[in-house]
This record gives sequence, structure tokens and C-alpha cells, in this order.
Amino acid sequence: MTVRSQRDQLKSQLLDAERMYSLVKDHDFMAAGFAEKISELKERIEALPLGTKEARALLLFSGGPVQGSLGIDARFAGRVLEPFQSMVMADYADRWHGVVGTRGSRFGEANSRLLLTSLPRGSFGMELVRAESDEMFEEEQLADTLTHITKLVIAASTSDEDFASELDQTGPRVIVGLKNFLDVIEKGKAGLKLESGDSRCEMNPHQASEAFRRVAGTFTNEENIQIIGVFRGALLESWKFDFVDKDGYKISGKISDTLTPEQAFNLSKEFYNKDCIATILKTTVTFRNGRIKTTHELKDLTSFDHTQGQADG
Repeated sequence: MTVRSQRDQLKSQLLDAERMYSLVKDHDFMAAGFAEKISELKERIEALPLGTKEARALLLFSGGPVQGSLGIDARFAGRVLEPFQSMVMADYADRWHGVVGTRGSRFGEANSRLLLTSLPRGSFGMELVRAESDEMFEEEQLADTLTHITKLVIAASTSDEDFASELDQTGPRVIVGLKNFLDVIEKGKAGLKLESGDSRCEMNPHQASEAFRRVAGTFTNEENIQIIGVFRGALLESWKFDFVDKDGYKISGKISDTLTPEQAFNLSKEFYNKDCIATILKTTVTFRNGRIKTTHELKDLTSFDHTQGQADG
């Protein structure tokens, strides 16, 4: 159960206790019992601070694949989990281990692995929690990722502008995972309630279908380019780089996850503040409302011979 669900449950119990107290307040013994219960519930609610993030997600479904609170279509359940996990892995890797392209390996996959631990009733759904690990700070990082994923789904169900704005901090592979996740829900004619920590998204089958069309209308194009300029350095802790091209235009982005920390350090040491050629993966994301987002991923640096031909712009 997420923090928000716990708070909602406690608030419901508090309302019941207050209602009972109003009915028995003239009976000292019974009134004292309910007054104590009300005080206890208020303390428990206050102990759950607002804005909490958790390495836990609750997915509740309604509509086509669900039979009340009895069960959910097994094929739907199997299909919907894989893209959700893929989306979480991609966002975790992008947020904490460098940029993620539309293909290739992802750092930190094991750190973002989720376990199916229970099947909550109400609608019918699945509760996913962080797999055990000895990594420091991993739970906090995964909690941040799950909060971002929930907000991304909320934005996809709200408007083109909200979705485009939320994607400013989102890697291309996360978009692919979100599209596949919503595709399964749309084809299953399902509604969704997604919770993580204090973040919650709810949408009926019609809203889920519109969210899928919004995400499906987002297109990603990747191209490898070479740019002549001056390398201004890299921050290995954040896995980011700065480069200034020959016309003085600053290009910033993340370092490719194909480079090891040692390779990135050696490139920075060799080419810092020197003329060179940067090989960069340029990714252009075009949203349904016409908005365009461009990101750059540094793949390599090579020496620049002033007698050689021009690189790409």
C-alpha cells in the first residue's frame, strides 16, 4: 500500500470515528473510547508527511480486462508489466547513470528491478516494490524515478502541452516504454489508477485511449553528427559535457553510456579546452502539438587537423 493510500484509509477511518463520536458523545465511557481513537488516527495521519516518494508503485485496473474485484485477465497482466518495468529501468538509467538512447544497454537495470508482491483489490491490480539490494541511496533514487513516471503518465492523460513540458527531463527510451505501456491499456479497453508515494494518476478507458494517441503522436529521430569546436569539459558525477562549436554555439548534454568512467576521464584530460571533433548523437523529439526537443549525447572526441575537410554542422 502506498503512502497516499494509507493516508486515505486513515482519513476514512477518522471520519467514521468522528461520526460515531457524535452519536455517543453523551455517553462518557463510549465517548472516551472514540475520542482516544480519533486522537490516535490524527497522529498516524500527521506521521505520513505530504510529498512522500516511495520505491513502490500500485497499478489498479478497471474496464475490459477486469472482472470486478475478482480477477484480471492473465494475458493483459503479463503484457502490461513488461513495458512498465522497461520504462522504469530507462528512466532510472537516464536519471542516475547517464543518457539512454532508443537501443542498447542500460546501466543500473538491476538497481531498478521491481518485484510483484501483492494483488490489491478494489479495482484489480498489482503492487510492485523495489527488489532487495545493498546499493547505497538506491531506494531514494528509484522512488524519485517512480514519482517521475507517475507524473509523466498524468501529463500524458492531461494535455499536449503538459506532456511536452514533462518530457523536458525524459530520455527517448522512456517515451518508447510509455507508448508500449499505454498501448496495452488502450487495446485492453482498460482504465488505470497508478500510485507511487503521494503521486496518483487516474484515468478511465476513454482517457487512457487519448493518452496513448498523444504519446503515439510523438516521434523520435536520431542521427550521428560530427562537430568541430572546443571541448569545455565533462562532469563525471552528473555524466554531462559542454562543447562549443566553431561558430561559438554551446552544446551541452550527457555522455554516452557506451563510454566507461575511465574513458570519459581520459577524453576530458586529453581534449579539455582544445580544438577537436566531437562525435555526437543528436536526438530530435517532435510532439503532437508541434513542439520540438533536441538532446545531444557525446560519443567520442578526436583530434582536429586544420588541414582536413569540414565536419558536419
